Amino acid sequence: MATRLIATVCLSSLIACGGGRSKSAMYAPSPAAEMSAAGPGGGGNKIANEPGETWKRSTIVANSSRVMVGDREQLTLRSMQTNVAVDGYRARVVIDYLYANDHDSQYEGTFQLRLPEEASPFFFAFGETEYAARDAQVAKLTIATDGEVREPRQIMAQRATAWQHPKEARMVPRETAQIAYDQTVRRRVDPAIMEWAGAGVFSARVFPLAARKLHRIVIGYDVDLVRIGNDLEYRFDLPADVPASIVDVSLPDGTVAQSTPRVDGRSASGRQWLHFEGTKDRTIAVRTTPRGAPLLVGTDPAGTFFAGQAAPVLPATKGATSDTGVFLVDTSLSSNPDRFNIWLKLMRGVLDGNRDTMSKFNVLFFSVDAHAFKAAPVANTPQNVDELMTFANTLALEGATDLGAAFGAVSALSLSNADLFLLSDGAATWGESNLHALGRTLRATRSSLFAYQTGLAGTDLAALSHLARESGGAVFSVTGESEIAKATTAHRARPWQLMEARIAGGSDLMIAGRPTSLFPGQTLTFVGRGALAPGAQLELVVNQNGNQQTIHTKLAEPIATPLATRAYGQVATARLEELEDASGSIAKAYATHFRVTGRSSSLLMLDSEADYQRFNIKPDDDAYVVKSVAAAAEFDSQMKKLFDTLGSPKEAFLAHLAKLEKHPSARLQPAASYRALLSQLPVEAFAVPTVPLRTTLRDKRQMPAPVLAMLAKHELDYDAMSADADARRARATPQDALKSLSSLVEQNPGDAVLARDVGFSAMDLGLRAQAYHLFRRVAEARPHEPQTYRAMAQALAAMGKHELAIAYYEIPLAGTWEPRFGDLRTIVVLDYVRFLRGVIAKPGADNVRGYAQSRLATLSQEVKMDRADVVVSITWNTDATDVDLHVIEPSGEECFYQHRRTRSGGELTQDVTQGYGPEMYVLRKAPVGNYNVFAHYFASDRNRASARTKVYVTMFENWGMPDERVTERVIALETGKQKHAIAQLARRAATIAK
Repeated sequence: MATRLIATVCLSSLIACGGGRSKSAMYAPSPAAEMSAAGPGGGGNKIANEPGETWKRSTIVANSSRVMVGDREQLTLRSMQTNVAVDGYRARVVIDYLYANDHDSQYEGTFQLRLPEEASPFFFAFGETEYAARDAQVAKLTIATDGEVREPRQIMAQRATAWQHPKEARMVPRETAQIAYDQTVRRRVDPAIMEWAGAGVFSARVFPLAARKLHRIVIGYDVDLVRIGNDLEYRFDLPADVPASIVDVSLPDGTVAQSTPRVDGRSASGRQWLHFEGTKDRTIAVRTTPRGAPLLVGTDPAGTFFAGQAAPVLPATKGATSDTGVFLVDTSLSSNPDRFNIWLKLMRGVLDGNRDTMSKFNVLFFSVDAHAFKAAPVANTPQNVDELMTFANTLALEGATDLGAAFGAVSALSLSNADLFLLSDGAATWGESNLHALGRTLRATRSSLFAYQTGLAGTDLAALSHLARESGGAVFSVTGESEIAKATTAHRARPWQLMEARIAGGSDLMIAGRPTSLFPGQTLTFVGRGALAPGAQLELVVNQNGNQQTIHTKLAEPIATPLATRAYGQVATARLEELEDASGSIAKAYATHFRVTGRSSSLLMLDSEADYQRFNIKPDDDAYVVKSVAAAAEFDSQMKKLFDTLGSPKEAFLAHLAKLEKHPSARLQPAASYRALLSQLPVEAFAVPTVPLRTTLRDKRQMPAPVLAMLAKHELDYDAMSADADARRARATPQDALKSLSSLVEQNPGDAVLARDVGFSAMDLGLRAQAYHLFRRVAEARPHEPQTYRAMAQALAAMGKHELAIAYYEIPLAGTWEPRFGDLRTIVVLDYVRFLRGVIAKPGADNVRGYAQSRLATLSQEVKMDRADVVVSITWNTDATDVDLHVIEPSGEECFYQHRRTRSGGELTQDVTQGYGPEMYVLRKAPVGNYNVFAHYFASDRNRASARTKVYVTMFENWGMPDERVTERVIALETGKQKHAIAQLARRAATIAK
């Protein structure tokens, strides 16, 4: 059946311009263009106008989910029901997942969800049903639908009889949510938390998953439609492993749509909807032809808001381009295999379609490593392009994505002013993650960057848009193969500089992506406040080489919908979050009011109102903040102050320090002398650039077939990848080993346990800069865990970054941390004293020598130890885990948590039973003989079926003496095995246990 729908496509990533009269261009260092596509949530410039098709279904399927209760164990998905309400260019999606716990034990689970591109979650609820895990009555749990656009309270009411004691998550600041969750789950009650974990990836820990019961998890998100030629399409990919699924798509009455597969529609209460059940198609699509520029309006307690899309008609003229093209091609796991095939088609298209202007080219393939196709640019001939394609198809697609290292590698090629073509999803899962810092590195190449948005899940459109804008480039939409021809020459158009934007009757106007330049054919998403005048138009003042024009775009009749307020809120929150900590409280108020899950806030679910009160989580008057502080004006005001410091590593460190001072589980109190030291240190002292790993195994023919199969399916087994890393270390290099492990990080962005795990491995492999950045990501996500700062300091010390190592060593000593971290201070002080002695003894480090001498004098009084024959310390990567250090001395006496002092003088620090450690053994005067060191794995996370725990061990012989020897090792603790050998020390020599 045909229905009619008025909509158009969305733009790029998220941006603010000032007030009702935007002047965002004044803060841009260089012209930029936002031509990003209308993938779900994308929007942007459309190059092709003729109808086409989207790319074939990706291996990384949007809406795919799983509930993991261990490294391998996951619950069974019994059914999935989806309700989609489309208004204008935007859709609200509510999905009910039914998961069965077939086990005899209650578990904590990690619910992982891959969302469509730029989808914005607003709702998360979880509850147990009355049905047993294997009950056949699943059909009774189907939710009736009427096609309305529902708010959270209505969603809960609609499911009142579908579960028992359901809980709805509340939006709270992210750090508060993390602390509340951690402390509650240790009490073995039932919280849940949903966090942003990277581009399109959200992770929600849920507890308890009752034994032998069926559980309902409900997720709600808003997303933009995809533009394909002149059409708009809502596309829903069904995961392959769903035994039963229902999808309902509703549209306003009077719209016309075509569906795939074809179904008849029905109408009621002003809505029409299409019902898909039992379909064999793995993708459901509903396509419409929009009429005019859509406009959505809505109200809430904070005011009246609008959101819309427009494609201003700009005159097209050719611009100047470089005669050299450099392609940065992402070969990470996320490109395997679908994106990589698209990248190759685009690359060939750009080379073939621009041979008249692009006379030479080179290609940098990158993941955590980077290697050039040729040592220098080669002629753009058909023969060289064919050779490139043959070579590219030999590459193994694996590893995480290090954009910063790739940009640094381009700078090293000395190709200033070349046009850069970034063929990547833009999701930086490795190395530097701060967009402003990445923008600084990119600007050093002195090149314009052009990127392509495909509409596939997992794309970080905000990152692509930011990088393109900062370099004077653009993001082009290529949502299907029919668009390649025009997309590959789109960079040759001359852009128009955007001087001002305005709409009659509107204020607080923001354009998504903060474009400072516009290209012909570009589609803009705009949001703002106020009741627009009838017949209102979007007016853009643009300039091209002194030719200034005002472009008018008439807007369609407004559609009243709750989607308008969240569309505004999503753009406004993202714009404020771009300012990082400068607008933290305001950004959090916006995120909380509009329920925008992301960098500022998380959805937290606790057991009772008393639990929320225990963590001082209470309703704030966020609506008042939103009503009083216009996002665009706040952004403009702060950007004037911050423009020169955004992306500065020193400013980022100081901002993190300020956050810790306010954090209730850190309460940092830095000494005046420490603050003085930080103020005197140069910016470069805080910079830890990552360089690409120098790998030797790049050809897929060098990889074992089982590993290639796992990579292609994105189904990585932890043990198999660890074994592969060990094999690569033996046959190739430590860098090759770490690249293998980095695929786990790419597959699981935001997993702190895994990041620590791989960070420990990087330390063991001697790759300290890689370890530092992994630990840094953990610290940013979980700033209340002090052992992370010690790990960062250790990595920096090993790199010779003495100034920054001191800065991080001081953090655990300046805070008031949770008691569960045991004798953390004692262990950090001992470690720090040894480091300070080394700094003072060596030449250099003049910036910190005086401070180091002063601190050493103070801390030596606390340590009261000049030397020790044996020192052993351990720390581990999993929370809620009890790992005990045991040392058997030559006499046979065992030092452990129940016998902490031995007759020979051996001492053990306080037992840590709730995760991470550290624990330390010290023996000042060691009798001659063998010392056997063990780790006892008494308790893993009791709410998990299995969770891989790794111990990072540091052993010193002759601590504090000239002939001091240090041994470091990472030990993986095996499930079901309590006693693990770490090492045997024969007084002055250590033989590491295998």
